[in-house]
Amino acid sequence: MKRASLFCDVALAQRIERGEAQLMAAAAEAARLRRGDGTGFVLRVAGGVATFAEDGSPFNKIAGLGFDGVPDAAALDEIERALAARGAPVQAEVSELADPAVSALLTDRGYRLESFENVLGLALDGTYERMPSPGIDVRVARDDEFEVWLDAVADGFAHPDGQGVPSHEDFPRAVLANAERDFTAAGVVPYIALRDGTVAGGGSLRVADGVAQLTGAATVPSHRRRGVQTALLSARLADAAAAGCDIAVVTTQPGSRSQQNVQRQGFHLLYTRAVLVRGVPPTAAAEEVRVVLYDGPRGAIRPLFELAEDSPAQLDSYLEDGKVLVALRGTDVIGHLQLVRTDQPDTFEIKNMAVREDLQRAGVGSCLVRRAIELVSRESGRRLLVATAAADIGNLRFYQRQGFRMRTIERDAFTARTGYAPGTLIDGIELRDRVWLDHLPQRA
Repeated sequence: MKRASLFCDVALAQRIERGEAQLMAAAAEAARLRRGDGTGFVLRVAGGVATFAEDGSPFNKIAGLGFDGVPDAAALDEIERALAARGAPVQAEVSELADPAVSALLTDRGYRLESFENVLGLALDGTYERMPSPGIDVRVARDDEFEVWLDAVADGFAHPDGQGVPSHEDFPRAVLANAERDFTAAGVVPYIALRDGTVAGGGSLRVADGVAQLTGAATVPSHRRRGVQTALLSARLADAAAAGCDIAVVTTQPGSRSQQNVQRQGFHLLYTRAVLVRGVPPTAAAEEVRVVLYDGPRGAIRPLFELAEDSPAQLDSYLEDGKVLVALRGTDVIGHLQLVRTDQPDTFEIKNMAVREDLQRAGVGSCLVRRAIELVSRESGRRLLVATAAADIGNLRFYQRQGFRMRTIERDAFTARTGYAPGTLIDGIELRDRVWLDHLPQRA
């Protein structure tokens, strides 16, 4: 059945963005109930919402702005203070069909463009015939299947397809698992896909105001290119049409395989959202975290080292080297940075650095790097090196934001010979080459 092309006017965009804001509010409230504390919040602002669930959550954002006036300075001040107190940046996702004055206002307040995401839609017209998928069974996940569904979705998200514009976000598995639980508690329905009887992927569906929001779809890497995503999409669309929805929407990274897949099924690009981010003020991060030299046994913080090192043999070879800085929140060690001298007397290297997974993306890593740069400068160092996998897009982005620049590429640095398992993937890219970056500190 050939479906009509969709034209997205401001009214349709407002309807979709309202649904997105409602979903974020419901998910943040579910997170608050799960945690049982006062960490999370939902603040209404100019027709949209500002939400915070927990450290590093994908629900920490402002959504739905630009369709019911422009937020006033006092409202934004409150949101920015609330997020800064939690060590979180402010992320506003603004539709290109929103009032242009919103983006101008945010830019004037120091927000900068971080990324884009595309919103695509399909007219359902009250009917949708489910496509047959031989060997693949898709249905609503039962309560006793939730954990295996969660494992499949988390595994899929941990290994993105790598096509198109990379996501500006990279969530630890534990954070993703919490987010999916909160989505389900907020009324999002999980769908499980089995291929020849084996769990191969999952997705989810939320129905509100006649809009079907297709969320959280992922395929286990070993089952990709087998029609799993097409089957998941078809099943959810059929159920959405039966529930009376007249439109289905999905959000993707620009140029991604996910976008390609849904366009093959008839979806049309409706509009793009700009992702505008204001970082954590240094004073807010400093109030939360102290960075000190560590003089305890290295074995006590080895689990942190293991977050950044995939080879136990390699870790054994350098664990006791150099100095270690630790980030403390209260008396808890929440991150570390190992600083070693190289064979060049004025050159140091960040050998290993990591932040506890539930506290990532909250400015802790930046605090550690700044302290390391200060230490190198005081010791008359002229260069600070760091090496990371070429496949690790998140690390490359992080270090460049700290002022590091790419220096050299070391090909085939991560092999079985050097202690790394063959076929290891990071961001959907095989772990093979190492990128060296450097920073030239100011002399103390």
